[in-house]
Amino acid sequence: MHYIITLLSFIAFCLPTLGQNEAKTVLDKSAAKIKALPAVEIQFTLTMENKAENINEEHEGKAWMKGNLYKLNVMDVENYYDGTNIYTYMPEVQEVNIKNPSDEEEDMLNPTKIFDIHNTGFKQQLISTTNGIAYIELYPIDLKKNFVKIGIRVKTADSSIQEVTSFGKDGNNLIITINSIKQPSPIPADSFFKFDTAKHADVEVVDMR
Repeated sequence: MHYIITLLSFIAFCLPTLGQNEAKTVLDKSAAKIKALPAVEIQFTLTMENKAENINEEHEGKAWMKGNLYKLNVMDVENYYDGTNIYTYMPEVQEVNIKNPSDEEEDMLNPTKIFDIHNTGFKQQLISTTNGIAYIELYPIDLKKNFVKIGIRVKTADSSIQEVTSFGKDGNNLIITINSIKQPSPIPADSFFKFDTAKHADVEVVDMR
């Protein structure tokens, strides 16, 4: 689940060859467009595929981000981050897990630290520009990552990210197709990004802090 959040953060806030310079230009334009918004609301489709295993699962999801706060609803799970704690709420079993993110999780999940992710941990390459869509691939410098590369499709007319795909080393790929990115109205209060246990007395709280 954290990996999905990382990809969404990448979309919302990225979102040594000629191709690399061109790729950086495209991604920087996407980043500037989103950074100008006080908050972001994303509707997306998450596809989990493994061609060798004939797996293709689709899930609709929605995410909100404001500064370093986020809320993510996908696969019947609600995730909240209030700047200090991560709340994972599972309505089906009426349980919420609360934990402090590790330093590594904070670096990956905090959108304010994602602004320059494409400049710090990846080699970038513009692969093609066809029918107004730029396709860029990012290759992790750290070869211990559990994915081979990340592919990004960007609509060049308005610098909007259309799709992000993580190609797993084990053949499991995650594809996030963006249905819409917009500024929510009204802007959510900070309390929107925290699971209020006082209002859910029937939910079992598992405190892992």
